[in-house]
Amino acid sequence: MVRLNTLYHHKSKGWQSKQIIYQIPPSIGETVKIDKVHYKVINIIHYAEDGTLEIVAQAE
Repeated sequence: MVRLNTLYHHKSKGWQSKQIIYQIPPSIGETVKIDKVHYKVINIIHYAEDGTLEIVAQAE
């Protein structure tokens, strides 16, 4: 399990931020599900030593 600090772009709400727990760390180009919407990871900003990942995602 990994904690993702996610900055994502919702089509109608604009940029949003949310912390989610994910099974495995995603890679650039993979899809993550946030609040029943699928987002494509477009950038990984930071890998922390505690396993936290900061990512930027765009709605598909």
